[in-house]
Amino acid sequence: MAVSKFDATLLDLAVKRRSASNWRLADLRFRRADGKETTIPAAVVTPEVGAALAPGLTGRFFFYQAIDHAIRPAGGALVARFPSTNETLMAVLVAINVVWVGAMAMLDDRIPIFGLFLIAFTGALFFLYRATRKQAEAQLAADDG
Repeated sequence: MAVSKFDATLLDLAVKRRSASNWRLADLRFRRADGKETTIPAAVVTPEVGAALAPGLTGRFFFYQAIDHAIRPAGGALVARFPSTNETLMAVLVAINVVWVGAMAMLDDRIPIFGLFLIAFTGALFFLYRATRKQAEAQLAADDG
């Protein structure tokens, strides 16, 4: 999963949905420092970051995949929050699958191959999401503004 950052001015955005854990945005248009316009068709942000986004905001924008996780406005304070919903979901699914495989092994004297596959798959996704979040956190910590 790609982690990127760029300096720009936010020209326009549309809020598609707001919930307690995240906001879904559409058509974020930016004018980069070099004058080129960039459009991000969809993004998911935490409420803290979403509240800070407004047309005309100039600063450094941090993204990983389609999730805007931090904004450093020009002359303003850093607004950052790293969503971890997918990471948490994968950890829960690993635990559920381990319990299921263990229960099948004890009660039915067999180990379901599909359960082992699900443990490996969700475990790999957990570590992928975790590594991407850590990379984004490191990038933000290393940024001097």
